[in-house]
Amino acid sequence: MEIQNLKTIEITKQAARKYSDGYPRLNVRDFVERYAGADGEFIRLVCEKSFVAYAYLAKQRNNDGWILATKEQAVPNQEFFRKLFTMAQIRRKAFYYQAETNAFRFFNGAGDGLGGITIDYYAGYYVFTFDNKGIYYQRAELYRAFAEAVPDANGVYEKLQFNVQKDALKTQHVSGQTAPEKLEILQEGLRLQVALNAGMLEASLDKRVLMNALLDGRAAAKIVLNLFSDDGALSIAAMRGGAFKTVNVDLTAKAMKQAAENFTLNGITPEKQELRALDVTSYLDYAQKHHIKYDMVIIDPPVFVRSKRGTFSLTKDYPALIVAALKTVKKGGSLVLTANTPTLTLKQFKVLLTDVFRKTGCSFELGDIFTAPEDFVLNKKEHVGSAFKSIVVTVG
Repeated sequence: MEIQNLKTIEITKQAARKYSDGYPRLNVRDFVERYAGADGEFIRLVCEKSFVAYAYLAKQRNNDGWILATKEQAVPNQEFFRKLFTMAQIRRKAFYYQAETNAFRFFNGAGDGLGGITIDYYAGYYVFTFDNKGIYYQRAELYRAFAEAVPDANGVYEKLQFNVQKDALKTQHVSGQTAPEKLEILQEGLRLQVALNAGMLEASLDKRVLMNALLDGRAAAKIVLNLFSDDGALSIAAMRGGAFKTVNVDLTAKAMKQAAENFTLNGITPEKQELRALDVTSYLDYAQKHHIKYDMVIIDPPVFVRSKRGTFSLTKDYPALIVAALKTVKKGGSLVLTANTPTLTLKQFKVLLTDVFRKTGCSFELGDIFTAPEDFVLNKKEHVGSAFKSIVVTVG
């Protein structure tokens, strides 16, 4: 790509300082004159005719694109992207040789220098997740750069987080070999299945630190209720760490089937656990009416989910769900509460929990905190912490 082909945009002095300091999110309000470019367009930002950065345009929830580079010689082309992918691989070299884990985050958006895209590694296969149309429109160049940087990939898949085609949220094969219908991976020694061809990718990649705590005996001798249990990974970790029994509740029979298969893979008889395809609030109503109490309740909710009973939104409905779950925790028991969104910071999560427990009038103690592992590299200048966070609360 030739520099002269890029549109040059004048930005404010304040914006120039911000971007030069490493802030990665582009905002068109920083432009001196309005410019309505196309999604995916690469632009050149200047301040008083001096180069500041290269960026690309893309409408996302809270920004208008991403900064690509703040060095003028780092022109955004195939070679530029190859270097980004090569550096990501070097950073994660140790992960390729771990005996207990063979699935991890290979490229983490702005943390690795390219906001709007993540790449996950699953036992030789790579899955590109595109968060906006802008970077998706540049996918051909990205795939060429990736093939050059990582020539030994078994296969490449892509997943879209926006609707531009039918079944956009499902993965599709891009190049290389097609993965087995059910690909077995390892997470901290746990055997789990993912179905790349069907878009079933839940593999707890960002929950490995929490999984380790459960494996190390956090749930030893306890009866554990796991709400939004999905593929059962956290329950399997709890059982491997000495839990007495787990009760797993998720909305779909498909999730329960996947959890049962994962239990079996790990030498745990699924029939000795409880697997309930049910709305979590319905199950909590049932547990309360029958005075059932648990030693530990894990709540690992999605950001948003729709069921026959309505919708669940993490930002709106989590407090009420925690209050309902509290009624099923025995005195001295614990709640393991997670949130997986960058829009809710760890500090805000603590405030939310403190407010909820104070309003209920019960005694509580905020305990251990778990965040995403080191392969989920962050850009500190973005001022956004780990998307995944978990807090253990002891209930008095």
